[in-house]
Amino acid sequence: MSEENDISIKKSSVLSGLFSSFGLPRLITVFFWFAGIDLIFLRSSGINAVSNWQEFILRIPVHVILLRTVLAFAFLTFVRFLIRKSKDPEMADSAALFTGSVFFACCALYKSDDFYFTAGVLAVCLVFAVYAAGRTDLSRFENMNSKAAVTVTAIIAAVLTAFVCFVSICRHMTYNTACFDMGIFTQMFHSMKQDLTMNTTCERDILMSHMDVHSSFILYLLLPFYALFPGAGTLVTAQAILCISGVIPTALIAKRHGFKGVFTIAVSVIYLFNTGLLSPCFFHFHENCFLPPLLMWLLWAVDSRKAIPVYVLSVLTCLVKEDAPLFVICIGIYLFADEKSKKRFHGMIITALALVYFAFIVNRLALTGSSDFMMDRSFSNLIFGENAGFSGMILNILRNPSYFFSLLFSEKTLVYFLQIMLPLLFLPFITTKIRRHFLTLPFVIMNLVIGSGYRYAAEMGYHYTFGTVTLLIFLAIINCADINEKSRKTVVAAVMAASLITAAPLLSSNLTNCEEYLKNREHYNKIEACLSSIPSDACVIADTNYLPHIANRKELYLLSEDDFVTNGGRVLSIKDMDRYEYFVLNEKDGNTQGAAAILESSGYKRFAESEGCVVIYKKNQSN
Repeated sequence: MSEENDISIKKSSVLSGLFSSFGLPRLITVFFWFAGIDLIFLRSSGINAVSNWQEFILRIPVHVILLRTVLAFAFLTFVRFLIRKSKDPEMADSAALFTGSVFFACCALYKSDDFYFTAGVLAVCLVFAVYAAGRTDLSRFENMNSKAAVTVTAIIAAVLTAFVCFVSICRHMTYNTACFDMGIFTQMFHSMKQDLTMNTTCERDILMSHMDVHSSFILYLLLPFYALFPGAGTLVTAQAILCISGVIPTALIAKRHGFKGVFTIAVSVIYLFNTGLLSPCFFHFHENCFLPPLLMWLLWAVDSRKAIPVYVLSVLTCLVKEDAPLFVICIGIYLFADEKSKKRFHGMIITALALVYFAFIVNRLALTGSSDFMMDRSFSNLIFGENAGFSGMILNILRNPSYFFSLLFSEKTLVYFLQIMLPLLFLPFITTKIRRHFLTLPFVIMNLVIGSGYRYAAEMGYHYTFGTVTLLIFLAIINCADINEKSRKTVVAAVMAASLITAAPLLSSNLTNCEEYLKNREHYNKIEACLSSIPSDACVIADTNYLPHIANRKELYLLSEDDFVTNGGRVLSIKDMDRYEYFVLNEKDGNTQGAAAILESSGYKRFAESEGCVVIYKKNQSN
């Protein structure tokens, strides 16, 4: 009897363990999975969980909730029973809870543009994702074959690249790109293809070289590809490929710091789905897209103490833009401050070289007035009177550091700081190694300080995050590597979940461009055909959204508010009207009707139009 009692006690303890220790997490798992599925099906019926919350609730009967919960719970319990004697019996439950919480969060945030809602969903779901990751033995996932890990990472990167390229092209084809910056770079590359110059006319309304505004010698590396496939689509495609290719050095850095198997994939996902890198890929084209791969390769070279690649990559980084030497300077100081490195002197050398190059470029741009313009635009809140210029700004900061620190955080920059840090769970700042904080300086200066006066620098979706976020991701990787082995794996899983969750609203929102283009492709093709009827050698002034589509010409100007003389909302005249052969107007613009009347009275003839969107006027050559 005693043996039978012992057996019954053991059985009851097993059942008790199954239903008490694992019962609640399993119920939460079932809840998350079905909540996400409900969101998908009801959204397809046009019922939104937030705006139509009452109808949403009525569409889900209580008896259905109870029945499916019981069945799903029973199934998961049976699976748990089958693997009870395995090395990690909790793995199935943990995997279901982890993926379920991330799945629900992504479904809930589909096409959401509310950051506070995103932060709330992330905070709640991340609790359960971390709990799930922490209750199982994650070390077994390190045994994954390295070739398999590379293959999985490559597939994820390839699919993401294809998605970003397609969405970016659809955005352009639905006329959601503008003169700044898509039109400028398209015309500039057309000029490079013709005679290797970077001439534009739509950037400052005069014929000038883009190099007089920004020192972006690196762009010549894209010229062979543009020559083969000329057009804006090539530029946005190149931007996506360049940015996402940074996952290669990221994976190498992760491997060097002890991340193996699935955790190499996880670190790669953290890079690939970081919103600070993804969001600018959907906004036009910019030379800063070279920064993610170049900086990550440079950081890999520094981390691996490979001297020659350090110098080569430092030079290439400086060629991206006039402010790019700041990245090299901070990386050089970081390397020099590493007391354990026998090659730390290379850090001081690249820092000195970057400083010399920076001074040369600033002086060069000063000849065109661009450096003064950029300083005034970016640091207007730190320079004044005789204390202008770069040196004056430095002295002003040293004299009044309190004011400088006051610029770091306002309501706008604080939200931006959270948007950047939440996907990385603040890991870039979680370290006791002070020298690593040198790599945060570009983020502080280029985004927080400049962003306090120049709003685009502290807004998601613009190219100002390309370089700074790359450094932050590197810091997140090496700071995470310092955590003890068991906790490190849980942290990596948590950051991966945070990256996926915060990327969900960004990626899904951009699907709108694809849906719009596929739905109205014929309409947009007609507009394209209308614009293509303008002779390629004509002098044209165009609305900002149509300009990038006709930028393969020598003379092209931006039609803006400054070109109209108005009074009380009525267009009285058009400045320098005889300068242009063709006017490309947007019929949805408020000034178009008045401008059309003036053009017609001045001898311009309606040349072409398309479905109430675009109307083109041609100068009467006989006048």
